[in-house]
This record gives sequence, C-alpha cells and structure tokens, in this order.
Amino acid sequence: MQPQADEDKQQTIMNDTYCNPLAIPGIPVSRVALNPEYRGPWWREFGDPSVIRFKGMYYLFASCAMVWSSPDLIRWQKHEINLNDVGWAPAVAEKDGRLYLTASWEGSRIWTAADPLGHWECLGEIRDEKGEHLSWADPALFTDADGTMYCYYSLGVNRGLRGVPLCSGDPTRFAAAPTCFFEFNPDHRWERFGECNQNPYFSHLEGASMTRHGGRYYLQYSAAGAEWRNYSVGCYVADHPLGPFTPQKRNPVLIQRGGMINGCGHNSIVEDEQGRLWCFYTILMRRFRGLERRIGMDPVRFDENGELYVDGPSETPVRIDGNPTGRLLLSAGQPVEASSFRTGHEPDLALDNYIRTYYEAAPEDPAPTLTVDLLGKFDVAAARVIFHEKLTPHEVLPARFRFLVEGTLDGETWFPLADCRGKTFDGHIRYETFEPRSVVKVRLTVTGTPGGQPAGVVDFAVFGNASEAGYRGEPR
Repeated sequence: MQPQADEDKQQTIMNDTYCNPLAIPGIPVSRVALNPEYRGPWWREFGDPSVIRFKGMYYLFASCAMVWSSPDLIRWQKHEINLNDVGWAPAVAEKDGRLYLTASWEGSRIWTAADPLGHWECLGEIRDEKGEHLSWADPALFTDADGTMYCYYSLGVNRGLRGVPLCSGDPTRFAAAPTCFFEFNPDHRWERFGECNQNPYFSHLEGASMTRHGGRYYLQYSAAGAEWRNYSVGCYVADHPLGPFTPQKRNPVLIQRGGMINGCGHNSIVEDEQGRLWCFYTILMRRFRGLERRIGMDPVRFDENGELYVDGPSETPVRIDGNPTGRLLLSAGQPVEASSFRTGHEPDLALDNYIRTYYEAAPEDPAPTLTVDLLGKFDVAAARVIFHEKLTPHEVLPARFRFLVEGTLDGETWFPLADCRGKTFDGHIRYETFEPRSVVKVRLTVTGTPGGQPAGVVDFAVFGNASEAGYRGEPR
C-alpha cells in the first residue's frame, strides 16, 4: 500500500459514507493540457468510468489514466501499471478468470491480463466480421452468463448504438455483423444536443453500459453531449443481449441540470458483495475547459415495473449500504466571513452550491479562513472541501492541500472537527467525517497549498442535523 493510503486509512477506516464528487486521489492532468503546443491553464481530467469487482476488490478505470482500487468503494488507491493511458473511455470485463480491456482510440485495440494491476498484453487491433479495421467510440465490454463476450459502442454523431458478439478465441474479431439497436430520437427531448436540449437535429449517443438483472438486459447510454449540464443517462431493455431493445418509459434514468452535481453521464454499474448495484458516472465541472470532469456514484434501483433507475445524483452523504444518512447540507447560502478575499471571488462563492465559481484569498494571506454562521445549533458530522486548483507546467503533481475545520458554540472557543494539516493526499476534493459535535459556527483554515498559490475554495460544505428546536435565521 502506498504511503498516502496508509496516511488516510485511519481517518477513513470508520467512515461508512461517501459524498459526491468522490474524493479519489491522483486524478491526472488532462491529455490535452499535456500537449507540448498547449498554452492554456492545466486541469485534471477524470471521467468515463468503468468499474469491476475482481477477487474481492473493486477496480476503477477512467479517462485518461488508470487504475484505482478499493476494498469498500470508499477508500481508493491509485496504481501505476504498464497501461498508463490507452485512450478515452476504457472498458473492462472479465471472462474465464481473465480481464479484457479496450477504449476509444484511433486504432482501437484489446488488451488482456490475469490481474487488473497487470501485466497487460495487447491482443491486437479490432477487426469487424469482414476482417477490416474498426475504430469504435465509448465501448462497453460485457460477458453474458454463457461466456459470450459482447461489445457495445457508438460510431459518432447521430450514428446510434451498436452491439456485436466477439469471437471466443479471439476477442479482437467480430463473431457476426454488428447490430444497430437504436439511433437518435428527437422525440426524446433529453437526447437533443445543447445546454437546453435546443437542437432537434443533432446528438451524441455514447457511453454504452450493459447490466443483466432478473434475466433482462439493460443497455444504458448517454446523451446529448458530455460538455453540457444536462448530460444524462437513458436505458433500453431487451430479453437478449442483442435485442430487440425498447426504451424504458422511465427515461432518463439519471439527470441533474443544476446544483453542485450536474452533467451526469457515461456510467458504469458494478455489483457489490451484498448483491447491491452501484452506478459510477461522470460529473461535469467545466471551470477551465468543457470536458473538465470528476466522478460520482449512487445506488441503482428497479421500480415496480422492473425499470432501472439511479437513486441520485446525491448531493449529501450516503451510506455504503445505499441508504441516506439524513445529514443535511447546513452551510449553503449561510452568512460567511473571510480573513481576506480577491475582488470577484468573494467568500459567499464558496457557499453557493455551484461547482463553477470559487472564493479566493488575497495572495498575502498565509492562512486564510472562512467562518460560516449556521444560524442555529446543529450536530455536524461531516465536511467536504473542493479546492480551486491553479496548475501550471511549472508545478508537479501531486498537488496537496492542507486545512483545518473547527467548530464553536460561543464564537470564542474553537475545537477541531477535521484536522488535515499534516495530510499529503493528492486531490483537491476532500470529504472528512468525524464524531458529531454541536456547533453554531464552523471555520475552515487553509494552512497549505501547492506551489504556494493563493487559497481558492470552490465549495465548503458542512453536513449534519438540528440539535435543538428552533431556528434563528431571518426569512429572506
């Protein structure tokens, strides 16, 4: 286990909850930003998840690096393997005790390994049933109960979703001609391209994912574009892995246009050891570039008609058994004071529950503070901090943020809630839990930033419950 994982184990070992966006370490810099000719701001890129459970562990593959492992879907550790980056949207499946991986790339290929951490061996480029080379987009690998492996994929704008069985002895070859299951349907308004689904002639149907449940096959896909807040997940259902597929009446199955968590698409569903299904999905940030993304997760449910849906996206802590904690977001929109701030990035922007604005302290402030008045007495039990990163070519990841969260009942005597001043966790998203404490105010102190850059906070969230009747806040 890596040192950073050891360091964080004690903090998170008793934590049976998660909070979106997931606080996963080691998110890489975007491939676009690493281009030698690129001259804009750097940013991290983390989306298009593919998650599997293999020999008691969970493994997450994503654009544009891999792989992360977890024993419990909460604590994640990044690993360096011989496949650092195989392209956008990697897809992984198991067959006969071996793993197979492919991705979106010019020159799509398939790799195999006996273990997620490698060694991965390239089996060759994808060939269709005629033996001709094929470059697919956003593939999903799926192994049925009879051992047949299928791939579901798209071919670009307005091209629909396709599926094909792969040859048993050579998964780089199609075993039959592919089947086009469905194409863009403008009557499905949520599929239409644009921030407000305003374009009835254009869409991206992408991000295929297959789930078998109760003898039926649920083919999920995303529309209408990963750069939009309304990016969503839909679902078609069939009795066979190659259809015919019909759309669920309940569509889309995951969508959120506003709030902290939006642009939710390109998903992957994994079954945990208790038989519960979890959906991992992309979350849009878009502070620097259109495809600046992170990852969230939420439980998968089936309604009385057997239709699949995601119980989310959640914006407050959720238990790992899939049940809500009941903890409320207490800090959003509350009065806040800062020890300093830069004009245009005032302290209230850290509490507006919006992922594309941020507070920034004055450069000369060595340990800036944000003090939030909760307007009542509350039992707080968790906090999430999303820092604003300013990565440059002169900085080297990991980028480490150090901070302290405190509470008070009288505004004078402060006590620690989450002390992360000594942590070296590489990540700008931190979710910390602690024993419930009654407070009326909370204070965030940033004690360290990467490269000495001014402290910036996209969001500071405190979660808990009322500890006494009454509320002294004035109506607005």
